[in-house]
Amino acid sequence: MANNGGRQGGGGNGQMNEHVEFTVKAEEDLYLTGSENTIRRVTAETNYSCLMLKSQRFSSLFRHYAKYHGLRKDDLEYYFVNPLENEDTPESVQLQRGDTIMVRKKRKPEAPELASNDDEFFKDMRDLLDDEEHMDAKFLVYPDGPNGNTASSKQQGLIEIRAHKAVLTARGEYFKALFRKGATTSDGVNSGVAFRESKEGTIEVDSVFTRDHIRNTLEFLYTNRIQKLQSISTDDLLCLLSLSDKWCLRDLKRLVEHELIRNHMQVTSVARMYCATEDFHAHRLSKACIDFIMANIRQVTGNATFQEEMKNYPHLCIPILKAAADLIPEGPVHKKQRTEAVVSTSTPSAGISSSPVPDSDP
Repeated sequence: MANNGGRQGGGGNGQMNEHVEFTVKAEEDLYLTGSENTIRRVTAETNYSCLMLKSQRFSSLFRHYAKYHGLRKDDLEYYFVNPLENEDTPESVQLQRGDTIMVRKKRKPEAPELASNDDEFFKDMRDLLDDEEHMDAKFLVYPDGPNGNTASSKQQGLIEIRAHKAVLTARGEYFKALFRKGATTSDGVNSGVAFRESKEGTIEVDSVFTRDHIRNTLEFLYTNRIQKLQSISTDDLLCLLSLSDKWCLRDLKRLVEHELIRNHMQVTSVARMYCATEDFHAHRLSKACIDFIMANIRQVTGNATFQEEMKNYPHLCIPILKAAADLIPEGPVHKKQRTEAVVSTSTPSAGISSSPVPDSDP
């Protein structure tokens, strides 16, 4: 079917009229790739002369070209004036004597255009968070934050932060249970027993959480992100971690843990974060803290903040000790014997820097 620079012999003029001679040219370097190595098989612009029957399908050309050059057939694609398919023939694509078919690495199909704009969706959800017209739930927050649970603050009144029940219940099982109209018995009957929040649509927030903690949490519930996450302090992130654990918001907890691990892990703060993992069931953060302590064991254990924090959680020293024990090699440590240096008396041959490897072992 094909040859590199020649023609098939034999046959009369009638038979030759049923053939077409053309060239396959590599548009680019063609490589045989694998997990361990990549080999260039064909250099760009290399021509390969071919002779085919006009009625012969191009699938035979694809198979022959790949096999001849040591390439995978499925890694290549060919085009003349249009891409060539397996069922095409020289006659069907009007291929003439002396024409050139190009071959190249198969292109990945272009990704389809997005059916919708995610940026518009997030903008709409952020606008919904600021639109109070249809809000039917409210969070009551103490105005003074951690010190707000006092008689003076109650006289001042609580701050209301409004939200939509539909969004809250869609994003968290905690809110779904909180706003449920009544518990359902095993036989499907509504018992009529419900939380006070389901009737009033009001959630009173613990005094340790500020309005910023609630707003950041709501921003995540509405948009699945916190725009100014990297500007939030370590203490406020730990409060968000506590809130996500209390309200069973797994995605928010994962986000906060990742931010603490990536940007807040320091010698002076690791103890505070490590101790918080006990109260907030933050297992990913706990593991990362132990790994950081092991990597910086002298600086961390010598830090006064670490020593003070661990006094309140002495049992958390056990995982650290276990991690430290894993670094100690098992079995007795043998002292390395001192040996005399061996001086070679042979003179290496000129121009030879290493010994040749023998063909086989003696």
